[in-house]
Amino acid sequence: MKHLFFALALFAVSLLPANLLAQTTQDMDQDIQRLNQYVRSIKSVRSRFVQTADNGSMETGTFYWKRPGKLRIEYDQSPLLIVADGANIAQIDKDLETIDQVRISWTPYKFLLARNFDLTKGMELMGVQKLATETRVTVRDPDGDIDGEFTLVFAEPELALRGWTWRNGFDGRVDFILQEQVRDSKLASSLFVIREEERRRGGRRR
Repeated sequence: MKHLFFALALFAVSLLPANLLAQTTQDMDQDIQRLNQYVRSIKSVRSRFVQTADNGSMETGTFYWKRPGKLRIEYDQSPLLIVADGANIAQIDKDLETIDQVRISWTPYKFLLARNFDLTKGMELMGVQKLATETRVTVRDPDGDIDGEFTLVFAEPELALRGWTWRNGFDGRVDFILQEQVRDSKLASSLFVIREEERRRGGRRR
């Protein structure tokens, strides 16, 4: 089941150019607090996305995120739909007419969907990479129960969530890039309800 979830969306490490100097501990702490405050200020996000993977696949679709704990990923062409309702996350496959459901905390989505988002708690901080146009923060599961590393990407100098990358031993690298974002608009609660009928009607609400 982990492969089903992990192949969908997430996260990895990009190496710094060799000529960049490492940040001081104080600078890193300031950057982390700034990013924490930014994410906590978000009420919702609606965005188009492009997802690419090492195997050459590319998917597009619409991403919905309502803090805390809720998301919806609708693919344009894939039969898959991902819904998180604040406690559980489900993958719905309209072709197979199946629903696979687990706790959010068992998947990489827990890094993004934490109720009290904090890059220093509940995750192991691997590093902060600050460039002129973006900041990348890489974390991983401290207990090792979730394979791989998860990198959140933020646009700079005006902060915005640009997307994420996830790398693991099975799928390699998966990039999830947000486009045409609309922040803090009202999103219907029904978007984040896991329902049996979703699998029978193509994974989209009518």
